[in-house]
Amino acid sequence: MAALAVALTAWGLSQLFVKYLIQHGYDPHTQNFYRYVAGTLAILPWVWHRMQVRQVRLTRPVLWRLLGVSLAAVGHQVSWVVAMQWIYPALAAFLIKSSVLFAGGLVFLLYPEERWVFRSGRFRGGLGLALAGAAGLALLRPDLDRMEINVAVLLVLFSAAMWGTYSVVVKRVSAQLGPTVSFGVVGVYVTLILAVPAVTVGDLGHWREVAWPVNVVLVVSGILCIGVGHVCYYVALRALGVAVCTTMLMTTPLFTMLLSFWWFGERLTAGQIAAGIVLLAGGILTLLAKEKPAPVAGAVDA
Repeated sequence: MAALAVALTAWGLSQLFVKYLIQHGYDPHTQNFYRYVAGTLAILPWVWHRMQVRQVRLTRPVLWRLLGVSLAAVGHQVSWVVAMQWIYPALAAFLIKSSVLFAGGLVFLLYPEERWVFRSGRFRGGLGLALAGAAGLALLRPDLDRMEINVAVLLVLFSAAMWGTYSVVVKRVSAQLGPTVSFGVVGVYVTLILAVPAVTVGDLGHWREVAWPVNVVLVVSGILCIGVGHVCYYVALRALGVAVCTTMLMTTPLFTMLLSFWWFGERLTAGQIAAGIVLLAGGILTLLAKEKPAPVAGAVDA
């Protein structure tokens, strides 16, 4: 639970950092690259230590599988940060929680050991409440007629699909290598891939044009939200499972909403706030479902 709490805090802040950097002229591709560089470099010494302690061998099949995981992570990262040019942190944070649809379907197909959670009335009810809340936050907004906002919403929904895929497929590789080593390899892959748009269409020299506190935010956000956040999320996946971790991440928009109001003046409608409360209630129900003991292996469905 501690690892999940750290990941929730880091990713509750991530939208705020990204929007702040956009407002200070950091385009999506440049900040994506620099933040991943910071996050990956921060964790690499620990990755090397864990590889020595656990005597981990990075075989060719494992590296290929991690490359596939990295492609999903890149799809999530690029589409989400591009969308942040037109929408504010709270709305983006709520919309990304539709990833539970994709993650839930993939978990049911790929991980039989977690299917018992889906038989729980608490989990199904909580999932329904959470999804209804997320939908309300997306639809009960006053700017449905603005094309750039609608494009941003579609980008975030695509990002959610990529995040749901990433959350599911990373679990098995992480169980084999350990969460720290897994992120180290994924971080290197993602950084190298993100370097391509950063060099071709980004502005890598922008750091010289802004005040040093802005660059501090750039580096700290990479270390916290990418390095520390991902490793803690990997640890939580192994301890709690994909279904609960993905659903509990839906509570972070409430934290983001409060800070975004203070930082950017973002205001959600009364309907969106009510939908956020519904979403939080759904997240709590899914956590309670996980706290129930899992059925005995081999038990027959009723």
